[in-house]
Amino acid sequence: MDYFIGTEGGTERQVFELVKGTDQNRYRPYFFTFQPMDYLHDKEFQPYVNTLNIQRLLDITSILKMLKLSFYIYKTKIDLVHIFFNDAAVLAPFFCKLGGAKVITSRRDMGFWYTPRILNALKVSNRFVDRIAVNSNAVKFNVVKMEGYPESRIKVIYNGLRRNRIEQGKAPLFRDKFNISPDHQIVGMVSNLYDVKRPKDLIQAFLEVNKTLKRVHLVFVGGGPKEIEPLKIYVDKLSINRHVHFTGKIPEPIPVIKHFDVCVSCSESEGLSNAILEYMGCGKPVVCTNVGGNPELIRNGFNGFLVDKGDIHNIADRIKAILSDCCLGKTLGEHGKQLFLSFFTSDRMIHNFMEFYDSTLQELN
Repeated sequence: MDYFIGTEGGTERQVFELVKGTDQNRYRPYFFTFQPMDYLHDKEFQPYVNTLNIQRLLDITSILKMLKLSFYIYKTKIDLVHIFFNDAAVLAPFFCKLGGAKVITSRRDMGFWYTPRILNALKVSNRFVDRIAVNSNAVKFNVVKMEGYPESRIKVIYNGLRRNRIEQGKAPLFRDKFNISPDHQIVGMVSNLYDVKRPKDLIQAFLEVNKTLKRVHLVFVGGGPKEIEPLKIYVDKLSINRHVHFTGKIPEPIPVIKHFDVCVSCSESEGLSNAILEYMGCGKPVVCTNVGGNPELIRNGFNGFLVDKGDIHNIADRIKAILSDCCLGKTLGEHGKQLFLSFFTSDRMIHNFMEFYDSTLQELN
């Protein structure tokens, strides 16, 4: 993996669940990162971690380190290597294959990081990849189209969350901290607040909501100062700053989500949204854009509503419909919780990965 900066990131959280949940009667996990990260000194990860200290892909030092990794794989008799993130997907497959391991890579988004140069590099690197694991059908079809990888060698394994995370209670004193009255409703969005997540679309939609429903607040969870400060300026210009709040990055969003009355994702690109899984697990109604893997999570009118990317008026209308009808919001939320428990728990995800590892080794030996 390129790096591991903590479990706030969607892929990092999924990898953490996978490493910790691996059935060690069947597989002994080793964990390698290109870049050193303080988080990896956590006692939960220590037994598995090795850092390669690779900062640049194509220099002689990095190549020598990867050759050393190849020898380690050969010497330790590692059977299977599972690769995450972009730099590792380009550089690592050849060297892992050289060490004698079967190679799986992952794609977990719709390729917003693709460039012509990267795609050409991936098409070469993919010659040494035995299987690709993806987290939605949308991502699978995108990999086939953009990378030319055979569909028959791609496996869809949906993201999963631990049930005990979802069972946490509401964050105490959250409303007091942001001066939100107990009888006021909350629209919430959990996101890193990058431009691709289109947070301004939700702010504009909330402006419409606020014209009709005065006792409503908007809460953004996530993002750092670089993302939040321009949004605060934007909110101030719209004169809705008393109703819009930013928590910044927090290690665990679930207790805050429990306060939300409707949850939103306005992103223009998603593989399979971990935030939407968190919304569903918390039993919250969802309004989200009809992009990437979102339609594989949200069944329109059943556990939420799908809207077109950038359709601010429809986002606002769907939010108002849910906030104005408590029975609708409750029904949508209950349906989402049922789907989560049936298809998107970490136990199910880990089980599916163990079977995928088994079949990859059996079919290719």
